[in-house]
Amino acid sequence: RRRRRRGRRHTTYDDEGMDDIDADVDGGGAITARTGRHKQRYNDARQRLVAGCICVRRRRRRDEEDERGTTSETTTTMTTTTTSTSSSSSTKVLMINSKKGPRGNGDGRDLIFPKGGWETDESAAEAAARECLEEAGVRGTIASTTAPMPAYEFTSRSKLKAGCDPIEATCVAHVFTMQVTEVLDHWPEEGERARYWLSPSEAWRRCKHDWMRDAMVACDELGLRSDGTALDDDG
Repeated sequence: RRRRRRGRRHTTYDDEGMDDIDADVDGGGAITARTGRHKQRYNDARQRLVAGCICVRRRRRRDEEDERGTTSETTTTMTTTTTSTSSSSSTKVLMINSKKGPRGNGDGRDLIFPKGGWETDESAAEAAARECLEEAGVRGTIASTTAPMPAYEFTSRSKLKAGCDPIEATCVAHVFTMQVTEVLDHWPEEGERARYWLSPSEAWRRCKHDWMRDAMVACDELGLRSDGTALDDDG
């Protein structure tokens, strides 16, 4: 049984995924997008609600591909397993580049996982899956759970600059885990996002935001300690 750990609260700064494009798939398979925040969800404190996914897959030895996640076919179907005996080294995490670039201190933390606004016409899990399709061009399975969703807080710089008080400038993110089953060559943000399939430890090392790092540690599939090292690494 999966353990669900409650996210810790942070005062961090993050304006990624704020474009609020809702990707829908029509009958012909074309991805269309809608813009705007007229359906954006807020909590009682007027804090923006966000949903995202840690996207993982079990990697077959013969399934070696470029670490940037590019594929030679229009659609690639991935094989996933849920075997508990697999080590974290066989698990790959999908990360994407931050539109705003890496952190300014030169520490190499330049990547994020897909996330964006949770809207009124969808569940949190549906919003998270939509963001994965739009920002990273992947589809997959999000496990259902009756446990409370982990929640993480971060502060929007743009809202602070617009004069919002710190409470209202705080966003609350709900994070899910997606088992990736399909990787697309073309998706709405392909011109702005590059994909990286990394080991859990490398994904944690390059993760831009502290709250996202905490979410990765709380994700049982990644098997990470709080410092980003693998639980099965005795060294």
